[in-house]
Amino acid sequence: MIMLPTPSVPDLARVEGSTPEEAAEWFISFFDSPSVPWNYHRSTRITKVAYQGIHRPELLLAGCAAEKNPIGKKANEDVVSLAAPHAFGRSTQVFDLTPRKFNFGQSRTSGFRIPFFFTENKVVKLFYLQPRKSFALTLSQIAMVATIHKRFILDQEFFGLTTDLEYIDLSASADGKRKVRRFTLSDLDLWSETELTKRLSMLSAALDLAQSSGRIQSRTRKPAKALDMPLFD
Repeated sequence: MIMLPTPSVPDLARVEGSTPEEAAEWFISFFDSPSVPWNYHRSTRITKVAYQGIHRPELLLAGCAAEKNPIGKKANEDVVSLAAPHAFGRSTQVFDLTPRKFNFGQSRTSGFRIPFFFTENKVVKLFYLQPRKSFALTLSQIAMVATIHKRFILDQEFFGLTTDLEYIDLSASADGKRKVRRFTLSDLDLWSETELTKRLSMLSAALDLAQSSGRIQSRTRKPAKALDMPLFD
């Protein structure tokens, strides 16, 4: 039996289906779908550099030149052009936490997909970038991610401090053009503990069904580790 990795927190939120059987079908398709030969790690790192204080677009875009795949290079340039300017004109201090995973179910661990944290005006902020054009998260799905990030990172690591989230979503609208959506905690209707626990229990059962189905012939998804972003994978 093929051992399946647990998808990241945003991908868990993206799962379709309200029963273990329905969600298992989504997971089977997810794991058997071919992966593209590039990713958005480079533009995510460059956005982090912008929040570290480099506010010159030409220097930031130059960092995409090392991307070998032409399609990947253009996609990463688009993300830098849209995401990095959110840091411009601000005084932000970027930092990381030590590596850790999101634990749920009996033995599941999932990557938080958090590229960095920063402080601004005495507020600790967790940054998340959604760079994909397609497979966009709905507002409720974004709220699920935010609930996990807040409850299991911000509330535990920064208890007693003022905290917030800064999410940048760059998914495309129906016309195929990227739109920029920025979210903070005040923009989102967080999930209740009961809602989140029920959903995670269902997803854990669905992963078990997908793994034991015998229908996943090979695992093509081998995500590269982002060692410089400790809470990413």
